[in-house]
Amino acid sequence: MSSCIFGQHRTPLAIYGLSLPNDADAAPMHFPMYTVAADVLLKMTRVEPHEMLKANGELVVFCEELGKAAFVSHQWLAKDHPDPDFKQMRTLQNALKRILSSSGSLSLDFVTESVVQTAKPLLMQDFQVHTLYFWYDYFSCPQLQRQGKASDETEYLHQARAISSIPGYISACHFFFALCPVVDCPLQGKVLTARTWSSRGWCRLERAARELSPNSTWILIQSETSIEVVGTVLSFPTGPVGEGDFEIEEDRQRLAPVMRQILVQKLLHCLRVGDLPGFRRHFNLQTVHLRRLEIEPVTGLLPSREGGDVVLEFLHQNGLRSVGEADRAGWWPLHYAALAGSAAVLRGLLEKRANVNRRTSKDEPMLGFPFGMSALDLAVFFKHHEATRLLLAQRARVEGVLWPSAIMAANSDNAEGVRLLCSAGARPLARNILGPTSLRCAAGNGAAAALEELLVQGRPGPLELSRALFDATLFRGGSAELVRRLIGLRADIDFQMNVPRDCRALGRLLFAGKSLQYQLGRATVLTTLAYHLHGSTPLMQAIRSAQFEAAAALIAAGARLDLCNCRRWTAADFARGQSVPRFLQLGLEGDPGECRRVSSLALSDGYVEVVL
Repeated sequence: MSSCIFGQHRTPLAIYGLSLPNDADAAPMHFPMYTVAADVLLKMTRVEPHEMLKANGELVVFCEELGKAAFVSHQWLAKDHPDPDFKQMRTLQNALKRILSSSGSLSLDFVTESVVQTAKPLLMQDFQVHTLYFWYDYFSCPQLQRQGKASDETEYLHQARAISSIPGYISACHFFFALCPVVDCPLQGKVLTARTWSSRGWCRLERAARELSPNSTWILIQSETSIEVVGTVLSFPTGPVGEGDFEIEEDRQRLAPVMRQILVQKLLHCLRVGDLPGFRRHFNLQTVHLRRLEIEPVTGLLPSREGGDVVLEFLHQNGLRSVGEADRAGWWPLHYAALAGSAAVLRGLLEKRANVNRRTSKDEPMLGFPFGMSALDLAVFFKHHEATRLLLAQRARVEGVLWPSAIMAANSDNAEGVRLLCSAGARPLARNILGPTSLRCAAGNGAAAALEELLVQGRPGPLELSRALFDATLFRGGSAELVRRLIGLRADIDFQMNVPRDCRALGRLLFAGKSLQYQLGRATVLTTLAYHLHGSTPLMQAIRSAQFEAAAALIAAGARLDLCNCRRWTAADFARGQSVPRFLQLGLEGDPGECRRVSSLALSDGYVEVVL
């Protein structure tokens, strides 16, 4: 086998990748992949445990010859049962019926449609041509101590094997559903949403396994009518598994070896298929993926070089040739070092005359990053504070090509990053190329800590606070707590978006083009947003984006129901044709009582009297 390609010798890492067998990255299954067929799931009226379904002959061990599998990630509504009142499962059933009986496609989320030009929506036909089988933890894994029966050692062993097989199950699934309807749970004192799903440690592991598998896209279900395909990390910012919420603290470290194995499989897959830029991204992001997990990352897949030079070892393990040479993805060694946050490697690269302000020359679709990213942008986004301090000390520029570094800190809820950047002279309320400021980006991502720091650093006025409230409901920040906070700061609850005033020229051009596409018959999440954007209110956007908790909070706070946008639609028109909860239906009809109850329940210090 030749080690030379296009006049250049292959690096030891590339040669190692060529030596890997086809199954080197196969995710192991230590327990059978039990599933239920779609027709069985659609007939269910209650969620039964694994043991009962198995006894009734309703479980099927999945294999590819049967059809296509779908993994369902969800939150448990009670400690001993995932869905005692069948609320989430009914949403899944109705969404599935819609998918199986419709033509056309499932729309991409609007960030993916905006930044990933190669991304494609999922055709409904893809769900219809093969029989679907569903993996759902309560169906598919042994359930311990059910109905008062003590579990024996064998059952514990089987459950442990099933849990360790989750990456294998996800890898075998053609589809991945995040089932996140807004569900109010008075007895538990909480409201479950997509935001709470993204904060759960177990859900973060399942999402990470999906995004690190060869088929990385997944489907967000917020209601039977709000279904979208999520294609990039930036479309739905979250955090590492180890920083997620766990009801049982021991589970955090229980998942450490599972998460590390997911990363190993991803690294081997990238090498096996020759995706060296992909390998470099994930090899260096181990420090992020394994944050707060008590397990060591993979230090390298090649024997170490002699001499102890950290830069030469970094280049060697990453398959990079020199400090001043970009790879085919348009990234330089300094960018990959920033992903890892290694101050020692960054310092060494800079001592070898790496350009601290070098920017990437190509976009990175899987992460959702455009071209023009700097090492500082990457260090800030991934919360590498020591690396950020080093780069700022080396006079890294805080203003970027498409957006300033402060917006990267806002997107990832990095309050310390905001402080460091502002102390280095960054403008706290700087705008990106489309128009939104860092404050609006923080609100749009529900980044509460970064938002609070930006309030201190930037001292925004009522107009900027009102725009932040609007963006919170437009994207992923629609929590009752954030709505209450911004209204308390004098944000206008009935703010109406004025596109010429609130967007820059490129933003206006983008929305005009997407609005035209909608009028020509191409209805997606982004084109629908663009068509209805001008004149719309936070309440309208909360309903459009299926952030019903925020809608309840706005109605409870007195949002007007009679305002119209540029298409003469009221908030009630946005709800028409959507599947909205009863509390919101009542609120739109003029009865805010149930919206007040749900809004209070959703607040961290809320109190709701439950009548039994």
